[in-house]
This record gives sequence, C-alpha cells and structure tokens, in this order.
Amino acid sequence: MGPRRALQLFFRRMLCLELSQLCPFVAGRIALYRWMGVRIGRGCYVGFHVELDTNHPELIEIGDGVTISHRCILVTHMATDAETPLRALYPGSAARVRIEDGAWLCAGAIVLPGVAIGRNAVVAAGAVVSRDVPPGTLVAGVPARVIKDLGLRDGAPAPQRGGASR
Repeated sequence: MGPRRALQLFFRRMLCLELSQLCPFVAGRIALYRWMGVRIGRGCYVGFHVELDTNHPELIEIGDGVTISHRCILVTHMATDAETPLRALYPGSAARVRIEDGAWLCAGAIVLPGVAIGRNAVVAAGAVVSRDVPPGTLVAGVPARVIKDLGLRDGAPAPQRGGASR
C-alpha cells in the first residue's frame, strides 16, 4: 500500500471514530464502524464512546445480537513507536478480536488482541479480557476470569430466575 492510500485510510478511520462519538443513533454508529472496516452482524447495540482499534479495524469481528456497552475498548494491536529497549523486548503485533453471537460487553470492558468472546458470554463492567472467554459464561476482573457458568453454552434460552411474576 502506498503512502497516499495509507493516509486516506487513516483519515477515514479517524473521521469515523470521531463522528461515532457524536452520533446519537445506534444505527449511525454501527454504519460508521462498518465504514472503518469493522465487521458487525445484525441486531447489535454499540453504546456511546466505544473505542475500536483504528490501526487494524478489519481484525474486529462482531457477531449477531451483540451488546457493547458504553466506553468499551477493543484493541487489535499492541506496539510502541518510541525508540526504547522495550521495543526490542516487545515487538509490535496485531491479532483478531472476535465477539460471537449474543455476547454482552458491559460498560468499560477492555478486550485485548487475539481474544475471542464466546457465544452468549458476558464480560462484566471494567473487566480486562486477555484470554478467550468460553461460551455461556460470565467473566469479571483484571485480568478477567470465569465467575459463573450461565448455562447458555448450547445457545439455549437462559434459565428462569424465581417464579412467575404475575
């Protein structure tokens, strides 16, 4: 890719990200993220101030019926441009982030490169996910760990809590 094309992509991605922060409509935010290069399924919700990696948005895959709450961060690359000894120890890398159908990322969750969030999994508010999340589980903490099996591994409906409310 030539420098001109790289510059065009950079500005398109940055423009989409900035406009998405201002857009009051979910459909508008999703359209802007798709224009950046993110693959987003049907029936998704993406909250306000969600940060999607602008360097490699094409590495983000979001399934159908996914909820990404406000202020979540999805990172597909880790690198530093600073000329320091750490750069030699930790060379830059990029890896896919995949969020499968029905998953829910609660407010402020951070998903790091190379992570897959399983079908119908829940990532608690403020969790930092550095490893794959099994389907139908609740993870929380820094780093995120499995807190509870939700009984949704096979895609079955959630178990009922308590008795009938009527």
